[in-house]
Amino acid sequence: MVARLAAIDLGASQGLAVLELLERAEVPPLPAFYKLLYDYVAGVQGLFASRIGDILAEGERGSGAVGDQLYAEFVEPYQSTEAVDRAIERITERLRMLDLLIGESARASQAQSVSLAHASVHFADERVDPKLLRDWVGRLQATNQGMRRANGALAMELDAARIELETTQVEIQQSKASMARDPLTGLANRAGLDAALGRILDERQAGGGELACAVVDIDHFKSLNDRYGHQVGDEVLRVVSRALLISVRQADLVGRPGGDEFLVVFPDTDMPTAHIIADRIRAAIVDSDLRAVLGNGVLGGISASIGVASFKHGDTITRLVERADRCLYAAKRSGRNRVAVETDLAA
Repeated sequence: MVARLAAIDLGASQGLAVLELLERAEVPPLPAFYKLLYDYVAGVQGLFASRIGDILAEGERGSGAVGDQLYAEFVEPYQSTEAVDRAIERITERLRMLDLLIGESARASQAQSVSLAHASVHFADERVDPKLLRDWVGRLQATNQGMRRANGALAMELDAARIELETTQVEIQQSKASMARDPLTGLANRAGLDAALGRILDERQAGGGELACAVVDIDHFKSLNDRYGHQVGDEVLRVVSRALLISVRQADLVGRPGGDEFLVVFPDTDMPTAHIIADRIRAAIVDSDLRAVLGNGVLGGISASIGVASFKHGDTITRLVERADRCLYAAKRSGRNRVAVETDLAA
């Protein structure tokens, strides 16, 4: 299935390649799917690429599972949130009110200018009728009051708009932060990892320095999910995420790209040190308290396999993670519940 779905003729234009991929996987040709797979075919999906390839490979033709999975992992989590939509609505309404008040203020200012112009014409003659003078003074006072009211309302609305904009900025930042987090575990999600790892790689390309990353995969997680259900599976994912967090250093980055796979990035770390931390993670997962009562049964312990790769000059996110993935599969082939590093594979 991997070869059939992923073996697209990249010699053709990328657009045609995407259409062929959509047709083979029986994914609806919606704009969101087209853009996602266009970036995938173009090789710019970074950390997303491996997972997209897995979904395409695992999908069954005609089942609709490929489209559902792609939507759940890559489209739905990154759509506009309700908080942002509400903020946009508030700003739109505030701008409408400002437009009305600016118009009212402009009309009051124009009325004052007309009154002053008329007054200058009538009062050019030194012999001014006192009654006429009182009448014009009254008019000027009325226009001044109208202008003060309009300007006062405008000033209040501008102040309210400033507060609204500041609140909206905070909400949008919070929304962006939540979109980079996995709601189940609180770890960085695929988008958050891709952005952070991209920045770290750029720094390494520019200034040098060591870097390693580990791919962590829970052993037999699918069987656990099938046997006990997704609720238990979700709890296991949370327990494993806590084991990861207590095992790494403050500078390390931990995330969950999707499924039962986790990624750990070790900045300024050589391979021997990364190997030690990865084995500490493995041991912490094995030692996790997973005595979750399931009716009459009890869930026993779990383990994880880990692959570790180190940064090489010219690496992209995809290349680095793919090498860590190869090490992960080597760990699984060797019996699971172990760490494999690329220096061991090369030996």
